[in-house]
Amino acid sequence: MVGLLKFFLILTLIVYIFRFIAPFIVKYLLNRLSKKMQHFDADLSSSSPKKETKKTKNEIGEYIDYEEID
Repeated sequence: MVGLLKFFLILTLIVYIFRFIAPFIVKYLLNRLSKKMQHFDADLSSSSPKKETKKTKNEIGEYIDYEEID
C-alpha cells in the first residue's frame, strides 16, 4: 500500500513539473520553427525567378473519345 502511494506521489510531482516547464519548451520550439521559416523565405525570395513557358495545344496530348458499351 505504501508503494502504491509513493508511486502516485511521484507521478503527481512529475506531472506538475511538466506542466510548469511545458510552456517554456513550446515557446522555444515555436521560436526555433519561426527562425527556420524566415530563413526558408529568404532563400526563396533571393532565388532568381523562373520564366514561365506557355504550353501549346500540341504539347497537351491527344484527345480520346470513349464510347459506352451497353
